[in-house]
Order: sequence, then C-alpha cells, then structure tokens
Amino acid sequence: MNTDVLFRILLLIVLTAFVLHRAYYTRKYAQPESEVSRERESSRSQKLIGFINLLALLVTVVYLIWPDRLDGFSLPFPDWLRWFGVLVAASGFALLEWSQSTLSRNWSDTPRLLGDQELVTKGPYRRMRHPIYMAFMLILSAPLFLSANWLVGLLWLVPTFFEVTARARYEESILVERYGEAYLNYMNTTGRLLPRF
Repeated sequence: MNTDVLFRILLLIVLTAFVLHRAYYTRKYAQPESEVSRERESSRSQKLIGFINLLALLVTVVYLIWPDRLDGFSLPFPDWLRWFGVLVAASGFALLEWSQSTLSRNWSDTPRLLGDQELVTKGPYRRMRHPIYMAFMLILSAPLFLSANWLVGLLWLVPTFFEVTARARYEESILVERYGEAYLNYMNTTGRLLPRF
C-alpha cells in the first residue's frame, strides 16, 4: 500500500473516532435542560469557529479523495514525523477517555453548570483543570502530521485552540462562582491545559 494512502486512511480513522467518541459520551451523559443551572451563550466567535470547522471538514474531504488538488499546501514531512502524528492522536484519545470516565456524570458536551455537579479533582484533574481540552488539542493537531499539509492541519488546529481557550476561561469563571475559595485554591495547584507538578 502507498504510504500516502495509509496516512490518509489513518487521518480518516482519527477524525471518525473523535466524532464517535464525542457522540457516545454526549448520548451517555445527556442532561435534561431542567438539570442545567447555567450555560454558555452563543457568540459571533463561536459561529466563526463553527464555520472554520466546517471548512476544515470540507478541505479534509478534498484531501482524502483528491490529495493532488492540495499539493500546493504540502509540507516535506518525513514518514517518522507522520507516524508521530499517530502517537499524538493515540495519547490524546487515552487522555480523553481517562478524563471523561473520571468526570462521569459531571461531564457535559458544552461548558455549563449542572444542578448537582461536583468538583472533580482526581485522576487527570489532580494536575490539570482541563485535560479534555488538552486531549482535543492533541487529537486535532494530528491532522497536521498525518496529512503533511499545512492547510488541512491549521484548519483543524487553529479554531480548536481558540475554542478550547474560550471554553476554559468560561468554565473557570462559572466554577469560581459555584465553588468560590475551593476552586481558587484548586486553580493555584493545577495547570490549565498542561499538568502542574
């Protein structure tokens, strides 16, 4: 099998697995609206990020089916660096699964407070406040390595970075309101996206 074809298949697997994983947990921990005490309001920046995500999906489909149409955006990555993208994605999925299973019913698909939500500080949350968002960054940086195409890679990575940053800031603000001093102390002993030791 051609190496480029293999990496295109791996890219498709990574993105499909990401969508299926999110769908599984969204369905498993769906909360009725009556349980939601506070939710992030939609903004123009979120709509722009959604548009860029749609564009990323369309460009990725073009890359998967007709890769030669995006040759002008290719990067001269050696195969070992593209395999590194598989490792990055795998570590992202491991962190994502660990984080979501640790949060359990406290997890929500959008940044919001649930009526009976508890402050979780165990597992990956012992060292970082937003390991799920770090997992998103890892998983969605993999397309850059796997495609060896800067357009495909940046269309996934850039909006993910801005959305993760906005979500983390919003979540922290509402968690400080809910848990007060306990959350402020927790913030002082943990990293936002990277673990603090």
